[in-house]
Amino acid sequence: MKTHLLILAFACVTAANATDKLPAISEAWQQSLTAESNSDYAAALESVLAYKSAGGATYLAAVRAGWLSYLNKDYPKAIQFYTTAAKQEPRAITPHLGMMNVYLAQTQPEDALRAAREVLKIDQFHRPTLLIAGEILFNHQDYRKAEVYFERAYKLMPEDPIGMSWFGWAQINQGQARFAAPLFEKLMETNPQGYMVQDGFAITRSGPL
Repeated sequence: MKTHLLILAFACVTAANATDKLPAISEAWQQSLTAESNSDYAAALESVLAYKSAGGATYLAAVRAGWLSYLNKDYPKAIQFYTTAAKQEPRAITPHLGMMNVYLAQTQPEDALRAAREVLKIDQFHRPTLLIAGEILFNHQDYRKAEVYFERAYKLMPEDPIGMSWFGWAQINQGQARFAAPLFEKLMETNPQGYMVQDGFAITRSGPL
């Protein structure tokens, strides 16, 4: 009986201590948000690290620190924080999205594609990432693989002209203009002034490349 009472007393003390820390934890987080809104990313990062030191959630601290480092253009540090966050929450896509954005900002398409594929391992229907991965492959003239991503993005949102156009151009660049023809007909109906829409339509109307 005494043992049970001691355990209960210890649990109560632990809970009380945790509760006592909450104001400091919350204040540090709010200070980080305020500093970010003022574009003071260094101060925002300092506050989020204070949030972690005060007992805040380690994943939240890491993923936010990655974001703030990205905004501050400290890209190596951003990758470091995002990598830590990814290890802490293996099923979270945010750290991989963060790394993808960092690599894109540094014009490192191969690394960005690798990060994009990590996102798609977790969520194969993450449409913005499908479009980014497809565009990187398209720019590397790997049109077949690009088409796979663009087709998936298109089918998720068939009304979107951007996905429709990318899908069509991936087909055109594989010598499959006849397959792209219905896509560019729709684009001419709904978005005729869109980027390269009239060019794609003209190619599909002229027959095989």
